[in-house]
Amino acid sequence: MKLKQTAPAQNLAIRRSEWVTTLLHLDGHPFSLEHFPFYRHVYDNIYPAMLLKTARQVAKSTTLANFLIMEACSTPHWKSFFIAPSQEQTTKFSQTRVGKTIFYSPDIRKRWVSKELSSRVFQKMFTNGSELAFSYASDDPDRARGVSADRVAYDEVQDILYDEVIPVINECMANSDFAYETYCGTPKSMENTIEQLWQWSSQTEWIVKCTGCKTYQYFEDDKCLGKLGPICLKCGKYLDVRNGEWIDLHTYPKEFDGKRIKGFHVPQVILPKNVPISMPTDFKNQEVAHSRWRRILEKHSVYPVAKFKNEVMGVSDAIGTRLLSKEELESLCQDYDIPEMPASNLLLTDTRAVVAGVDWSGGGTTGNSRSVLWIWGISSATAEHSFKLKTLYFKIYPETNPISGGVIDHIVDMCSRYSVQIIFGDAGEGALANSNLRERLGPHKAMQVQYRGVSSAGGGGNSRPFYWNKIDRFLAERTTMIDNYFMFVKRRGVIFPNVRLMQVPIRDLLNEYEEVTQQGRKVWRHAPSQPDDCLHAQIFGWMAAKMMTLDPMFTYNSG
Repeated sequence: MKLKQTAPAQNLAIRRSEWVTTLLHLDGHPFSLEHFPFYRHVYDNIYPAMLLKTARQVAKSTTLANFLIMEACSTPHWKSFFIAPSQEQTTKFSQTRVGKTIFYSPDIRKRWVSKELSSRVFQKMFTNGSELAFSYASDDPDRARGVSADRVAYDEVQDILYDEVIPVINECMANSDFAYETYCGTPKSMENTIEQLWQWSSQTEWIVKCTGCKTYQYFEDDKCLGKLGPICLKCGKYLDVRNGEWIDLHTYPKEFDGKRIKGFHVPQVILPKNVPISMPTDFKNQEVAHSRWRRILEKHSVYPVAKFKNEVMGVSDAIGTRLLSKEELESLCQDYDIPEMPASNLLLTDTRAVVAGVDWSGGGTTGNSRSVLWIWGISSATAEHSFKLKTLYFKIYPETNPISGGVIDHIVDMCSRYSVQIIFGDAGEGALANSNLRERLGPHKAMQVQYRGVSSAGGGGNSRPFYWNKIDRFLAERTTMIDNYFMFVKRRGVIFPNVRLMQVPIRDLLNEYEEVTQQGRKVWRHAPSQPDDCLHAQIFGWMAAKMMTLDPMFTYNSG
């Protein structure tokens, strides 16, 4: 008989916040929440999905590490899976947060740790059968597949692509009775992953009542900054941030069908150690608090506005950087339509080869994923380009399974009508659909390409941005491909049909924006609510054109 696993909250005779302060040690002392009162609620409650949207240096990583250790120890055979954007971040979290806390907590070592069990960087096992697994993924989830978990915890989620990574890794919880999701990170742009998660959340703020005018305040910009601490925006009185409570500011409409996440916002200004009025009056505590508040004011004077909002106030700011403008894209449109049945007319003039790209639907994980077919005509060389690409046909299919929804039938038909010589399909979500295409069109015509991240080129892997894996697909470095295609477009290497037809595809291209990760790596992202499928269908077709024209970067045997 299989014993039913109970949820973590049911296994503790004491509050979870009491568990961590009783059993865990940090920096040689028993862990304390004395100066982090707002985290008690986070420890003591369980939510199917939870977000910590925080400033820097507010004990976010410590909280997450304690949370994972507590669940592993208190719940036999519990499995948690930790994901950060990079190997370096994951290694640091595993060793300096989780591993160090376990090592310096005598009760944990005595009751739940054994030398006979694994305690490696990427896996830690406990004597009650629980496990902590660690991996990393920014834009390529492949290395994180194959793990089963009851909770997946993402740290620095602002540097993780939502569509490409999170739905795939969350499938690790498909067989769990709990499937808890935890997201942590520091905000960036208004279009970033963490901002989308915040929009799906309860938007819970730490609300403090002013003792002077009795109004309630929460903290999202620099208007609250006084000389000696946060102030009431109505009367100017200093606020004691210990006297706050969590209040949900977002209520879901009845028709809301997105994620329901419990989202907590933690700016630096709600830490009592940063606020003189919130600390004991002895000299040492007051000196520390005044010094820490002065550092906040110094950051306000020297940081760019966006950086201060992100790293001190913990709020998103600004719009991501774009390489192309709407005006540039519309200037590439010519006055012609795209017919279902091509004819010997001006559309095919100077077309010496035809290629196509298809971006498959990811199953509608965010309500905005759809399959897109893009057919390009390759023209002769010009002074500026070795070739140009003219849009012969494109189709945006409704959100449906491409196998059963008739999408593949239509793609095969259009490839036949337009005499497509090579079609590249997205292998990330479309392995089955690509297999179907190969059966229908032949392996010499239908090929698949999978995006990968820069980091996956290390450790003995191929460092080229595009190569054959010697098995079944091409691997392409995502950022490099988008960089090169956008420059190709910017140099007017493409021709689009009339503006009326291009409104949705142009939006897809404009949805993609550039950000720099915490490690200084440039990446292209799009908000989960703003699709970019047309862009990638175009890129896959552009790759096929590069191969057709024998571009050195896109040779078949480059693996």
